[in-house]
Amino acid sequence: MRLAIVVPRYGPDILGGAETFARIFAEQMTARGHGVAVLTTCGRDHLTWRNELPAGRATINGIAVERFPMLTNWGTARYHALHGRILSGQALTIDEQYEWVDSGAHSPALYAFIQRHHARYDLLIFVPYLFPTTYYGASIVPDKSVIWPCLHDEGYAWLAPTRATLASARGVMFNVEPERRLAHRLGVYNPGEAIVGFGMAPVSGSAERFRKASGISEPFILYSGRLEGSKNVPRLLGYFLEYKREHGGPLKLVLMGTGPEAIPAHKDIVRLGFRQGQDKLDTYAAASVLCQPSVNESFSIVIMESWQAGVPVLVHGNCAVTKYHARRSGGGLYFLNYADFSGALDLLLEDAALRTRMGQNGCRYVAQNYNWEAVIGRFTAAAARWQSTADLAAPAPNAPDGAGLDARRSGEAPGGG
Repeated sequence: MRLAIVVPRYGPDILGGAETFARIFAEQMTARGHGVAVLTTCGRDHLTWRNELPAGRATINGIAVERFPMLTNWGTARYHALHGRILSGQALTIDEQYEWVDSGAHSPALYAFIQRHHARYDLLIFVPYLFPTTYYGASIVPDKSVIWPCLHDEGYAWLAPTRATLASARGVMFNVEPERRLAHRLGVYNPGEAIVGFGMAPVSGSAERFRKASGISEPFILYSGRLEGSKNVPRLLGYFLEYKREHGGPLKLVLMGTGPEAIPAHKDIVRLGFRQGQDKLDTYAAASVLCQPSVNESFSIVIMESWQAGVPVLVHGNCAVTKYHARRSGGGLYFLNYADFSGALDLLLEDAALRTRMGQNGCRYVAQNYNWEAVIGRFTAAAARWQSTADLAAPAPNAPDGAGLDARRSGEAPGGG
């Protein structure tokens, strides 16, 4: 199989679930003899989209990577006004929705490359859904385009451009059943939809090594991921500080990751920064519990990593995906408010046998459902369908109006050619 993976940011030091999906999937497919190229941009920061990396070809962990520059004149006052309205839940007209996509961070050079060279690839996989590189790129050759949306129940998902892009692509690659159910709630029934998931290679960490290196001997709650409001980090911080006021004791909150969120100065809140490799695995192994407070997840690598270390998880009950994993595995608990959070934390911290059992349940769940052989098997079966014309010919029932992002544009070339 010859695949192009189109992702707006790429590299081992890029923090983000979709970006991690793209990178490790590319490496796993290459290791199995498939031809994989990554088409990406020169951007590193998903907020500024500055061109920080050199354009052109590079090889990263054996993967051929082509980088293309982003336009520098995006981010106008009009874009930010529309974006703010989406975030606040205000309705946009159809024209305003397309205007928001049009005025985002684009890479015309990337679009032109896809238009000229798509014949090199059997399929182009676009990940995630909410960036212009997916909206525009997938509309160039929809018959070869598969969207790996990493879909969340958020304002962007309900926009007409999103629903048209998902409906008109050759296929849609979901991580878990709740994500597919969300697409159906959006009115998107793509006949090429498939649940593939993401693979987790067997790993292990050393709690003792972490404690020796960090000097942290106290029990701790671990948060792993971007430190920003969209991941519900402020709520976790508030709940932890309230729990400490009520309970006291040695418990700490350890934050592994980077981001713009202001972290209060407190002796029991520890920032580790970005960690990878064995250092990251050792941190998981030393935790008492991982808290994943985000309500916007399509898979959540961090709870899988925690379970691989035998550590139970505490997730937000308003996130359908992480709650699904916790209930299906028996590897964690969920909360909706502070009282839930406090009670669940009490239970997990006071009952070592329960923590061990839940951690083992989670570890078994990951090994059975998200090993790479199972995931690649599901992908190759889906890819065989996507490359066949027979079973994808029928139009999607109840699909949104429009055959793709540029359906209303009377054939205008995506990205201006």
